Amino acid sequence: MPGIEDPRRYFNGAWAFLRRIEDKRQRLEGSHLGEACFLPDDDGLCYRESGRLALGDYRGTGQRSYLYRFPGDGQVEILFESGDFFLALDLSDGSGVAEHLCENDRYRARFIVEDSYRWRSHWIVRGPRKNYVLTTWYLRFREAAEDGLVDPLVDIEN
Repeated sequence: MPGIEDPRRYFNGAWAFLRRIEDKRQRLEGSHLGEACFLPDDDGLCYRESGRLALGDYRGTGQRSYLYRFPGDGQVEILFESGDFFLALDLSDGSGVAEHLCENDRYRARFIVEDSYRWRSHWIVRGPRKNYVLTTWYLRFREAAEDGLVDPLVDIEN
């Protein structure tokens, strides 16, 4: 697992993503497929994702936004779009864990950098109002295809 000294540089740009959703409270499974963009702003990067969401009977679009800040080597702070603090990670060794308590619901996150083209996040959210697991895979598809690491025609046909 590669470490990240400069997470701002690593995350910057566009990523394809696929999210698996397991809502244990409502007994629903689903997926979210789309694009996540990290766009420069004055203090770091603005994360915006949008895509096709399927959960239970719902089929439509889903989107979210966060602010990413980088206070030091390998360090990432994630803020809500409002600017309120959400969580902090240390990715200097290639993975980081964090927790956030929202009233009585606990969010546990693990971010794992696989290489320069791929990373993933795994969230477990439990509490009196929530009980779900989110696993999201991110890929710089265009760059990986240009470097011959994925073959779009083979991947589509299989």
